[in-house]
Amino acid sequence: MKSDRHFPVKRLLALGALVGAGAYYFSREQNRRALDAKLAELGLKDAAHDVGESVTKGWEKTKEAAKDAGAVIADKAGEVKDAAAGGAQAAADKVKEVAGDVKGAVQGAADKAGDAAKDVAGTASDKAADVKAAAQDKAGDLKAAAQDKAAEIKADAQAKVADVKADAQKAANDVKSAARDAKNS
Repeated sequence: MKSDRHFPVKRLLALGALVGAGAYYFSREQNRRALDAKLAELGLKDAAHDVGESVTKGWEKTKEAAKDAGAVIADKAGEVKDAAAGGAQAAADKVKEVAGDVKGAVQGAADKAGDAAKDVAGTASDKAADVKAAAQDKAGDLKAAAQDKAAEIKADAQAKVADVKADAQKAANDVKSAARDAKNS
């Protein structure tokens, strides 16, 4: 009854603990509002929501698969118990008969849980790509704004230098005129 593929129970429990801790942390009203505002500001609120929904759906699929496998195992255990009333040999025969069904149920549950985990990972990966693209867009916007501001500052500085130069030239001309007037008088 040993399967070549191992069902990652520890990973599933760790994921559940992580999701639970996140739910507790983010359920606090002030933190939730602040997070919503920050995600909305960065344009990531929908991505976070989609990943959260994906995790929830994956968890539901995994729970359902485990429940189905448990029902099959309980049913087959009942058949073995009933067969045991007929003697040890009948029970042994029944165990051999239902072993394939139990193995199939466990394997099916493991496959469904694996598929659910792949779905969650795929959604997270897709959203990470979306977030990366959004961050690159934001960085590009910030760079363009910084370049525009730098050009504006440079133009202002050049205009001020030109004004100061013109004022200095006017003052120099005024001094020259005053000197000529003084000389001529």
